[in-house]
Amino acid sequence: MTFVKSLMNQIERVLAAACVLAFAIMLGLGVLTVLFRFVIQSSLAFPDEMIRYLFVWLIAIGSAIGLRRNIHAAIGILVKAMPDGLKRAALVFASVVTVVFLAILIETGLASTISALSQISPAMQISMAWVFAAVPVGALFGLLFTVETLVSQLTLPVSELAVDDH
Repeated sequence: MTFVKSLMNQIERVLAAACVLAFAIMLGLGVLTVLFRFVIQSSLAFPDEMIRYLFVWLIAIGSAIGLRRNIHAAIGILVKAMPDGLKRAALVFASVVTVVFLAILIETGLASTISALSQISPAMQISMAWVFAAVPVGALFGLLFTVETLVSQLTLPVSELAVDDH
């Protein structure tokens, strides 16, 4: 189990680094856009589009990280007030519903990505499938992290289950 935990930690670190990199590129492109528009009096075609597409990827990957860190909005105070048996059941139920939702998101996201293969972005001239792929990729990592959480919820003592008041 320590190998799996170590692997998950490494995946999370890589995803977090990708988010930081995407944000840094977005920030740099935003500054560049302002510089070109207001100082050089000329505008660039691609930065606005690239910022938008990086933002989509940032949200998709960041949401998966949020699932792993258990920082999404929840009503933890209600779960904390439940008896131990019901507490585990509520957490497991929430994780199972999340797994089903993410599986549907992966399936529909893949279909959307495939249908977008022939669409070309206006400024960057890339396939829109690269943008649409953020949904199934983010959902896949979210699914992976939720299954990890679900295994913990089924195996750990109730006192060690993560219940937050977010």
